[in-house]
Amino acid sequence: MPVTAATAAPASRLARGLARAEFVLGMVSALLLVAMVLLTTIDVIGRYFLNRPLPGSFELTELAMGAMVFASLPLVTLRRQQVTVDLLESLVPTAWRRAQRALFDVVAAACMAVITVMLWTKAGHMATAGETTAVLQIVVYPLVYTMTLLGGLTVAVMLLMAWGDATGALDATASQAPLEHMGGGQ
Repeated sequence: MPVTAATAAPASRLARGLARAEFVLGMVSALLLVAMVLLTTIDVIGRYFLNRPLPGSFELTELAMGAMVFASLPLVTLRRQQVTVDLLESLVPTAWRRAQRALFDVVAAACMAVITVMLWTKAGHMATAGETTAVLQIVVYPLVYTMTLLGGLTVAVMLLMAWGDATGALDATASQAPLEHMGGGQ
């Protein structure tokens, strides 16, 4: 697809928006990871050297891990860093590979959409039941709703990738990030 003045501006805006989202989600994921490392370090020092473990550290780590995984999913998808098995890729004609990637993106989006709907339902049940963590009594459903929104964002990214693969707009291969092809990468 040739790039014209009419198609370059929307692609550029899309690239800038994706780059901003990539930065924010990357920072959130990194901060959650640092928090988990610090929390674990403090708990281990307290447990083994002072005989005073940090109360609720397991719960906090569990919550942070869930948040980090779902904050990272759109990034992993956008960068095409999922685990892939390409044993049969060499058997697929080169001309069909774009369509193959688009099909896989749609299937992955459908699977993630099912997970997202199930999470939304679970969050509703948790909110109704007033579910909290056992030790610190932290209300859990806001985090699960946040994970649901991040799952929805991942579905949107997957569908964007499918569109880009089908039309050639992103022209990305399994090892190249779409932002680099749209001028929004580093």
